[in-house]
Amino acid sequence: MPKVKDDFKKKKIIEAAIRVISEKGFFKSTISTIAYGAKVADGTIYTYFKNKEDLLIQSFEYVLDIILDGIHKELKNENDYFKKIKIIITGHLNFMEQHPDLANFLQIQLRQSKREIRLKIREIMRKYYKIIGKILSEAISQGIVRDDVNLRIIGHMIFGTVDEIVTSWVLAENRCSLTDKADEIYKLIISAIKKR
Repeated sequence: MPKVKDDFKKKKIIEAAIRVISEKGFFKSTISTIAYGAKVADGTIYTYFKNKEDLLIQSFEYVLDIILDGIHKELKNENDYFKKIKIIITGHLNFMEQHPDLANFLQIQLRQSKREIRLKIREIMRKYYKIIGKILSEAISQGIVRDDVNLRIIGHMIFGTVDEIVTSWVLAENRCSLTDKADEIYKLIISAIKKR
């Protein structure tokens, strides 16, 4: 039972950190402000996180896991490899459109961080690339995807395209629908990798 309480408190701190950092930016955000937003004592944050950088990294992982959990649920019911790629693209864009505060956190605030933070974030991102790589590997073995494609490059191409579209959307004054862009991205990706 104490573990559930601890997990709840940690989640509250992460959610407060995302709100505060999105509003003030990483460098202007303080542990005290985040603690105040989470309704915990400053020292409580150090029970769960080494420092503000660690809190930022774990907040990123928290958001990425939410996105990937949603994608995993959709993938379970799909056998078509190309439709699986579409699920990843659509799921990512839809999540960002539904959660503009999290989109701002991911697209803007994480870009301003230190090199060490970016390296740790890159490690966490392997979860995302692993899903894409698994789908593409299986599609290649089934003869659906060209066997001369570099899985790493295609993974970066899929994520990079979606990521750039979301960044442009976050920065735009008049926001259109992100999810509406999924079809076009999907068609471009598939045309590059589909076996003729």
